[in-house]
Amino acid sequence: MRDPLFRAIFANADKITMKVEHTDKGVVVHETSEDAYVVKLLQEHAKVVNLFIRNGFQELPKNHAAPNKQE
Repeated sequence: MRDPLFRAIFANADKITMKVEHTDKGVVVHETSEDAYVVKLLQEHAKVVNLFIRNGFQELPKNHAAPNKQE
């Protein structure tokens, strides 16, 4: 996997809890973690999802940095 952020998320998938709530307009996804670094990953992922919504497929080939574990 070439994208550093997505690689880090998948490497920590076992530390993520996901709850999907169905609504009249689609779904609401709640992702949580007890691990502080994984929370940072999830927050960055949310930012990238917003970029995908804003920029469409033009965002897809871009790499997205994973946050530093020490930050």
